Amino acid sequence: MAAISCGRGTMDSQNQVQSDTVDRLKLLYPNVNEDETPLPRSWSTKDKFSYIGLSQNNLRVHYKGGTQGPGRRPHLPYLHLRLWMYRHGKTHKDAASVRATHPIPAACGLYYFEVRIVSKGRDGYMGIGLSAHGVNMNRLPGWDKHSYGYHGDDGHSFCSSGTGQPYGPTFTTGDVIGCGVNLVDNTCFYTKNGHHLGIAFRGLPPNLYPTVGLQTPGEVVDANFGQAPFVFDVEDMLRELRARTRLTIDQFPLPDAQGQWQQVLHRMVSSYLVHHGYCSTAQAFSRATGQHIDEDIASIKNRQRISKLVLSGRIGRALEATRRAYPGLLERDPDLLFLLKCRQFVEMVNGSDSEVCGDGEEDEDEELEGVGGSSGGGGDGERRGHLRDSAYGALRLHQRTARATHQRCDRIERGSARW
Repeated sequence: MAAISCGRGTMDSQNQVQSDTVDRLKLLYPNVNEDETPLPRSWSTKDKFSYIGLSQNNLRVHYKGGTQGPGRRPHLPYLHLRLWMYRHGKTHKDAASVRATHPIPAACGLYYFEVRIVSKGRDGYMGIGLSAHGVNMNRLPGWDKHSYGYHGDDGHSFCSSGTGQPYGPTFTTGDVIGCGVNLVDNTCFYTKNGHHLGIAFRGLPPNLYPTVGLQTPGEVVDANFGQAPFVFDVEDMLRELRARTRLTIDQFPLPDAQGQWQQVLHRMVSSYLVHHGYCSTAQAFSRATGQHIDEDIASIKNRQRISKLVLSGRIGRALEATRRAYPGLLERDPDLLFLLKCRQFVEMVNGSDSEVCGDGEEDEDEELEGVGGSSGGGGDGERRGHLRDSAYGALRLHQRTARATHQRCDRIERGSARW
């Protein structure tokens, strides 16, 4: 029972640590959706060179060397072992690197990880930085294209080149080196034992992986991807970056009311109002925005009256009004005239068209406006389009009524219904 209780206690402790880790990472990077872009949490067991060994949940990296190293030949005599350690790591061919499991998500805004130097080994030929997928792992970070590194033996920064530039102090056993990536301005900075060392690289490409490289026997480093508190106060830096970003957004100049996008919106609204015949509203909108109406007001009012005639079923009067307001328009569009004549026939059968009713009454809707010159710019094509819309709308509206009327007539003929 005691053993079971102890086991449960250990599992609960591990679950609590995992929960705390998840919560810490969510606090650091709240905008990252890990279902789509997972955060780096450990070193990759596959994306590394063979000289690299991993342990402690793939967070510790140690240099184990090649096939002649002590990790593969523990039975080597002491003198041979010392000779191997002396010779190994003297050339660039002995370098080895490992990448994290995932690239840095762009949604982080500012990403940061730290590496603690457990042991500098023989010479401390260590590099900490970033690299793209596919970069050679038989090299220290920074030596190849799309690879960036800060090296401990000389304090130089290497930007996709075998030639380094003076950057910061050297680092050795016990030091904690941090690497931060600003994904807003695509820069990279480093820290040493909590102190900011300044910008190391600019113009970084996207989708870079945290990377660490070792070269000589005995080198061991531990990584912290956010599972534990950082030595450097990156949270304060994150707050400052977010505040600066919000300020930039707030201070971004907006175009005035006559800006290009406002003009487009005004034209869209004005065109809609004119198309549907909302004459008074279109005039008020024009006065408020200074938007020019592309059609005579008289023409808009005439179209509105003709549309009402069509929708009310008075097709004969609509045809007459159209010929008076827009001479020759129907003759130039025989398809439209045919549609209106068909609708007129249906209305005559229903008894609702004025030519059948014969009431002889003048409708106020027939009083049309005089359409002077074409200063408004509304041509025959546009008028035909508006009238066609009205005709089609009326046909669709009355088609159901006509169909129901014909069905009822059929039932009356069969004696199954009465008016």
